[in-house]
Amino acid sequence: MKVVLVGHGKAGMELHKELTANSLIQSIEVYDPNPRSYTIFSANNFPKTHFSSGPFVFQNPADLLVIASPDHTHTEYISESIQRNIPSFVEKPYVSSCKDLNKIKNLTRLNPAYQSTSNLILRSAPLFQKTKELLASGRFGSKVFIEGKYLYGRWEKLVNGWRGHKDYSVILGGLIHIIDIACYVTSNFKHDVDIKHSRITSKEPRDVLDFSQVTLNSNTSGFFSLTTNFSTNVEHRRDFAIYGDNAWIEIRGDEVKLDVDKLPELQNLTPIPLKKGALLNEFISHLSGQCVGEHFYPTLSEIIQLTDLCLGNSTL
Repeated sequence: MKVVLVGHGKAGMELHKELTANSLIQSIEVYDPNPRSYTIFSANNFPKTHFSSGPFVFQNPADLLVIASPDHTHTEYISESIQRNIPSFVEKPYVSSCKDLNKIKNLTRLNPAYQSTSNLILRSAPLFQKTKELLASGRFGSKVFIEGKYLYGRWEKLVNGWRGHKDYSVILGGLIHIIDIACYVTSNFKHDVDIKHSRITSKEPRDVLDFSQVTLNSNTSGFFSLTTNFSTNVEHRRDFAIYGDNAWIEIRGDEVKLDVDKLPELQNLTPIPLKKGALLNEFISHLSGQCVGEHFYPTLSEIIQLTDLCLGNSTL
């Protein structure tokens, strides 16, 4: 496969390493306006890769577009890949506004065969994959209460980088992981949604709303209360808990407590993703025909429904 990678920051570098190690990848074209990001890769002589600091263009045929550029640039690249019918793998969030999501919806209606996914990496954690199976079998109960927290603990990224823009969303930039995993494990992306934004910190930048709460309610799945705090002075951490009338589980970072008698299958499973490129490699395997059947990466339909929830269902 021939791959184009747009964006070579921290996420792009990690995905680049995965692409380089994947035996199904023949060549990689990397686009990033900052040539300094290539230094470590150039120094180690990556023979599959061609680097460019010029504007992104599809100069050569490609089998996959990997998008790891800043959030607000995703729509331009996704639109190009839809029109060329080139599958895409997109760092979260898929898009960052209602306008952009509606544009993607309209374009994909014209190309329903288009394949795309997003790097919602918690899905690769063995604990959540098994939890999804147990929830479907009713082991937690008929409905559940889910409580989740995304604690960012990296305020400097809002001070020094593109995330400090007033339009940056702490829901799309962080809490989306928790919203996705709640929908994923319950196999339900259709909810009534209520969103509240607040400002807690007095730190700069002052334009960013650092706290958000999302509540989801469904007649089939139950009630979810999910929050994110980007200014809290703790380590970067994700907390997640499921309470049913038959069983429960509580996750605090990588620590897991559960009802061992009711859920013995979940013992010793980790809630931490195995590696950054797990979903990317799985998507490549499916595109190459090396893997068929069930997969853990999100479908385009799930991504659209998830983004709608993060935007308060304002595009429906």
